[in-house]
Amino acid sequence: MKDDNLQEVALIDEMKRRGRRRLVGAVVLAVCAVIFVPMLLEKEPAPLGDNVEIIIPPVAPIKLPDTAPPPEEPVAPPSVVPAEPPPSVTPVEPPPKPPTAETTPPRLPPTVAFAKGTYSIQLAAFTDDKGANAMVNRVKRAGYPAYTEPTDTARGMAWRVRIGPYKTREEAAVVRAHLKKDNYDGMVVPAR
Repeated sequence: MKDDNLQEVALIDEMKRRGRRRLVGAVVLAVCAVIFVPMLLEKEPAPLGDNVEIIIPPVAPIKLPDTAPPPEEPVAPPSVVPAEPPPSVTPVEPPPKPPTAETTPPRLPPTVAFAKGTYSIQLAAFTDDKGANAMVNRVKRAGYPAYTEPTDTARGMAWRVRIGPYKTREEAAVVRAHLKKDNYDGMVVPAR
């Protein structure tokens, strides 16, 4: 009988141990289900709501230099081309030459400005007057009679930067060639 009691007690202990293991396994599975099932089912992040405040930091204004590019040196004929300096030597630019009668573009008196049949050179068009005025100041410092011309476009107001006016298209073309040497590209247009 003692053996039967011992076997019965051992059997009960074994059943209790198995029951505890099953209980612990069930709890672990329930916790995993609570944690991982929502992650698997939720594909989109939750919306932020209607009262989200978006803060965009201010951008510091960019100041462009107001100096004109240095004038280009005339190119020597092919037979007198100087040798290039070695790559490690940085060439020193000569100081700019004062304007002469050859390099100074022809100008007309202000009384002829915008007369019918005159021509101007348009360099650029800006959507704000600040950019246009900055370019006019740079071009004026280079010695050209620059001005802005406001115009209404399909996209709103625009400010054209022009040089002139000149009596003939040929005069304007000569000035345009001088402008190209000073790294300004433009087109000859009728003055308005």
